[in-house]
Amino acid sequence: MLCRRIASGERHLFARIVEAHTPLVAGAIAAQGVARDDVEDLAQVAFVNVFKGIGGFRGESKLSSWMYRIAVNVARAHLKRLAQRPSPASVEEQAESGVLPADEQSGNSPRELTQQRALSRAMGELSESQRACLGLFYFEELSYEEIAAALRLNLNTVRTHIRRGKLRLSELLDESVLD
Repeated sequence: MLCRRIASGERHLFARIVEAHTPLVAGAIAAQGVARDDVEDLAQVAFVNVFKGIGGFRGESKLSSWMYRIAVNVARAHLKRLAQRPSPASVEEQAESGVLPADEQSGNSPRELTQQRALSRAMGELSESQRACLGLFYFEELSYEEIAAALRLNLNTVRTHIRRGKLRLSELLDESVLD
């Protein structure tokens, strides 16, 4: 098994894992509602965690499932840290202090920020499998076939998760937010 070889010292083989699983890891992180600008950095953190823990991977689950869980945990920890940050009471105070949140620095309009936040909240209401499939489809722009391969799911299962996820999002999101 590749994981055992990496754990026993053949570290150069880890590049194969990174190459094969980058869409899965990035999609899992994006699906948690992480800002696009942070997805790549958090994917690197997730891969570092995978590398550190690969010796403890027992193979009781699929490698992709294990990596998906690590990526989700990294994303959730990041979002939790962001939520715990103290922030000034207003955008004006933030501007005066010279510190603007990442969303404000990116130049996104207030409407775009509202839409992003609403989408993040709605994505959080989906099942984990729907979030993963939609994240890979929209954020990583993978085809249904590529998603099925990355998540090791049946193609029809991916189609079902995406269809049901889209329906649920349309129920959760106010049309005025999306216009």
